[in-house]
Amino acid sequence: MGVEYRKVATFDEKCKAIQEVFTPEFNTLLMKHCIVRLNSVFKIKYDLGKGFRGLMIEDFISETIESFLKINGRNWYPEKFPDFRKQIISGLDSVISNNLKTELEKVNSTFEILDNDTELSFDDSNYQEMLSICNDELIILGATDEELLLFEPYIINGMKRQDLAELFGISLEELTNIKKKLERKLPVIREKLKVLNYEK
Repeated sequence: MGVEYRKVATFDEKCKAIQEVFTPEFNTLLMKHCIVRLNSVFKIKYDLGKGFRGLMIEDFISETIESFLKINGRNWYPEKFPDFRKQIISGLDSVISNNLKTELEKVNSTFEILDNDTELSFDDSNYQEMLSICNDELIILGATDEELLLFEPYIINGMKRQDLAELFGISLEELTNIKKKLERKLPVIREKLKVLNYEK
């Protein structure tokens, strides 16, 4: 079997893709994604005014964009991942994990998050792989940005509607409609996970 050749985007191609996808709406989506990520994975309630121990969401996003523009930085394989937005979100997840791991290691296991002694595990590769498969399937099924954003906190982690409404400024009625749309897609997603031997 020969080695699969994958075209790597040039610096100019990455610059052009960033300019095309980085709209104010997409920036807002990234900020919401960060808040959900911090809450669902690290059990951290992010303070929009103060950040978390000096770490700000805006810095996470900037670092992610810069990672695609640095020499020997993050690559993009446009033939395999034509939607560059997905590559940015994947990179953002890595930036969040790396920054949080470094910061939380500084305070050892004595630091309390959400008033609980939570031992954080960064070995969540299996979970992340499963979540990626779910997101891929949601995209195939035509999920909206709101559905993709809310799938993890609402469906997987079971966050309350009131909390999500306050977090994202979405009405309870709209959240109910989004949940109904997601629930209609769940049978297909479960079947996909079953075929790939993932347990829900």
